[in-house]
Amino acid sequence: MRFLGTVFYWYLWYSFGIWMGYFYRFNRKKNITGIERIPSDRPVIFCSNHPNAFMDAIMVGSALPRRNWFLARSDVFRKKALAKFLGFVGIIPIYRALEGTENLAKNDETFDKCTAMLEDNKCILIFSEGLCIQERRLRKLKKGTARIAFGAEEKNDFKLNLTIVPVGINYDSSPWKFRSRVYIECGEPFAMKDYEALYRQDKARAMNQFTRDLEKKMAECLVIIEDKANDKLVNGLEDILLDEWTEAQGLDPENQNDRHIVSKQIAGAVNELTNTNAELVLSLREKVDTYLLGLKDIGVRDWLMRPKGVESIGGTGLLWDFLYFVLLFPLWLFGTITNYVPYKVPYALAQKIVKHMEWHSSISGTVGTFLWQIWYGLTSLAVALIFRNWYILGAYMIAMPICGYIAQEYWARMKKAKGKSALLSAFRSDKSQVEKLVTLRAEIVAEMNALRKN
Repeated sequence: MRFLGTVFYWYLWYSFGIWMGYFYRFNRKKNITGIERIPSDRPVIFCSNHPNAFMDAIMVGSALPRRNWFLARSDVFRKKALAKFLGFVGIIPIYRALEGTENLAKNDETFDKCTAMLEDNKCILIFSEGLCIQERRLRKLKKGTARIAFGAEEKNDFKLNLTIVPVGINYDSSPWKFRSRVYIECGEPFAMKDYEALYRQDKARAMNQFTRDLEKKMAECLVIIEDKANDKLVNGLEDILLDEWTEAQGLDPENQNDRHIVSKQIAGAVNELTNTNAELVLSLREKVDTYLLGLKDIGVRDWLMRPKGVESIGGTGLLWDFLYFVLLFPLWLFGTITNYVPYKVPYALAQKIVKHMEWHSSISGTVGTFLWQIWYGLTSLAVALIFRNWYILGAYMIAMPICGYIAQEYWARMKKAKGKSALLSAFRSDKSQVEKLVTLRAEIVAEMNALRKN
């Protein structure tokens, strides 16, 4: 049973890894850093933020090189069949006061299981905030991580060599959207051994110090917007500035690590400005809101207001779009027809049943992962039975996923072409409106550039 659990675990996470890589434009080589810091010869507790329901466990579990066991809130274990399945794939219940204080004593059993796994040189992933909130902030950490870590070391007289790895999961402003971005940063590991002396003197003080240190190290892995009122402002400034600031520093806008660095800079500049010049922040909010609403009115995105974007609506740009659409139309049509069900159904299902946005991508992503595999198998079987030809079956099995990807890129390019057309129409109908937006954008960029230099 243990062997089967391990096999199913890796099947599950590799399946999720492939699908999530498509769902989020996530590439393990480009969208996660710090893997080389993870020790392979000792027990590890990965401590992560928790903005996106069980999608966070999927993303981290499929990205890290070592198998993880997970702690999840106890209310998902209420149904026996589901509880057995979760235990089978390595998920352990953690009992919170929110699910009933009468169950808190059961955490002793959970902590004992964690200690046994760490003694067996295993890895555990803990969402140390204790709550799932979709925001670009780090909430105050719960004491559960400290209790598990110190409990395991105390039982082994601090000879366990337990290592803590802080993890930051960074989604963009719309983590529920298909083809949005995610970046994972594994921070600098630190050893529980460092707290031994303090723990032997004062346990409470050691646990508090550990929690503060962990919170600081986790925050270093995240893009943090300190004031919730600035969420929309930072998101808008990222749209406007991210590529420009990245290139200005000799970085690559297509490299997610470089984009993460610049996102931190933008959020940091707004955080600092909020503390030093509240009036300027209000002015920036008003300008960015006005600019984004203006773009929405004419039906374009910010990238079209940049020099390269404006150039792309010229004659050669439109010609290349036309040739692209004509030449790839058959592949788009085949890919859309054959992949429509596993693409559309999960999203529609999530829209219908999900009440909180934190769960949207988790539901649509999980359903999509399994539905696509089932659909791929059933349609391949249908092709085999209808044509009874190995060559046709092989061609279908190769073409279906490739054309599905082409269809998605085709749709993305169609949206860009629609934006170009909208900008051309705006130029012809009300050129002054476009010029006002260009001027407003230049003011925003100039103000933020001045902040960056200072």
